[in-house]
Amino acid sequence: MRKLFLLLVTLCVASVSSINAQSKYFVKFTDKNSSPYSIANPTTFLSQKAIDRRAKENIEITESDIPVNATYVEQLKQLGATVYYTLRWTNGAVVSISSSTTLEQIQSLAFVSDVKEIYTPTKTSSKFKTPQVQKLDKVSKGNANTQDLNYGQSATQVKMINCHMLHNNGYLGDGITIAILDAGFYNANTHSALDSLRTNNQILGTKDFVNPSSNIYQEDQHGMMVLSTMGGYADGMLIGTAPHANFWLIRTEDANSEQVIEEYNWQAGAEFADSVGADIINTSLGYTTFDVESQNHTYSDLDGQTTVITQAANMVAGRGIVVVVSAGNEGNDAWKYISAPADSPNVITVGAVDAYKNKASFSSFGPTADGRTKPDVCAMGQNVVVASPYGGIGTSNGTSFSAPITAGAIACLWQAQPTLTHSEIANLLITTSSNYNTPNNSIGYGIPDLYYAATSSPKIEEDHELRLFPNPFSGNNVTINLPSNHSKVKVEIYEINGVKVYEKLENSPSNNLFLTLPSSIKQGTLIFKITTDSKIYNIKAIKL
Repeated sequence: MRKLFLLLVTLCVASVSSINAQSKYFVKFTDKNSSPYSIANPTTFLSQKAIDRRAKENIEITESDIPVNATYVEQLKQLGATVYYTLRWTNGAVVSISSSTTLEQIQSLAFVSDVKEIYTPTKTSSKFKTPQVQKLDKVSKGNANTQDLNYGQSATQVKMINCHMLHNNGYLGDGITIAILDAGFYNANTHSALDSLRTNNQILGTKDFVNPSSNIYQEDQHGMMVLSTMGGYADGMLIGTAPHANFWLIRTEDANSEQVIEEYNWQAGAEFADSVGADIINTSLGYTTFDVESQNHTYSDLDGQTTVITQAANMVAGRGIVVVVSAGNEGNDAWKYISAPADSPNVITVGAVDAYKNKASFSSFGPTADGRTKPDVCAMGQNVVVASPYGGIGTSNGTSFSAPITAGAIACLWQAQPTLTHSEIANLLITTSSNYNTPNNSIGYGIPDLYYAATSSPKIEEDHELRLFPNPFSGNNVTINLPSNHSKVKVEIYEINGVKVYEKLENSPSNNLFLTLPSSIKQGTLIFKITTDSKIYNIKAIKL
């Protein structure tokens, strides 16, 4: 992986004296009044697949899904601003402003509530590093006596998580769409290991939020290597975990710099992925420090809700998409922790192990700043077989690869378990992982077993078998009465739109769990998901 670290939400409004023609800003609007769009007619701004996903998971289409007011955007342009893209979920636009006069005029507009500088021209010192690739001179041709695909040396990374068993049963990601948010996809349109994706029209399209006029296939090579771990198919050398899935290739990372604007780019990419109907987002990007020191994150910012990119990850997960994120490669550094958005409670954060299932030394550690276990799971990230940017097959290292290996496997799992929601898929992945009963901040819940997950269906008990009181409740204290004792109980709370707002693992509890909930949990209907050793209980509660 390796583009770690960024952003402060508390960026100051740019001073009039510091205007630079190349600076970029986020202009936040006050409302979406007089919009030609309506939540009653979502087909005008969402694909049918995106609408169907929401319907399947009982997720409402809200005003936040509606595009920003086009007349507001036009007025910014008339004042001389260059508009790069708009952000519907946070209701604003990313623009460049060429003069202090234009800045003052925009700040004074009645429909503008805030203006933040998010990119400052400066000498760059990008933290993004594309992993080195070691060429494979010899490849195994596999065992012709098995029904396995001819994985060659990529067999280890696929079989470690039992994804080959899903392949053997016909689950190769068919019908699942994966959006990759990355830095570029150099030669993905010509590499022989990706021939099958092009032949079968599995690359649905591309989108560039860094430079829309660029050729995404001539930008950074990182995304192409990531894609190959999922969609690659070179017989006897490399077969990805989801060779039949469909892919959107989306560029949000500028490999030449490191500034907070890339978190805004990521939100734009996530909004786009949602709108075109992606089921899964994979991102091997993460942020903590920047070229502009005032933008830097601190460890306390990694609380699952503070940074712009983590907020965006929470929002896209709340729309029914499984978001898979690299933990980071900082395990050997002074900063050894995960980055944003890996701190999100609503993403699957993936660390790295070697071929012997030992934690890779570079893989970043948890916990989050608010004490949650991270990473969630691990997959092979050391000596991973990938497509080499300049042709052929090689090996490389990083959580950049353990995450997409997992994302591709999730596509196969979802194909096998198509009725499950995104949160049920994530829960199933974690509860069938090797370290589920003893999670830690090194490898999380361990290494997933995709075949076990695909053939399992954790029993969901009826509400009446579990009591929560008082219900409705006010304040922050609730008690949950379980039918029997359990060695470990995991408590998760979701808003009705699917956004997770609380998570805690209780060790050796009694029948009664006494919870003090954070005051940040909003009033309204909540879903309490209680995961025990062998069962899942769901119960609705209302906070007054």
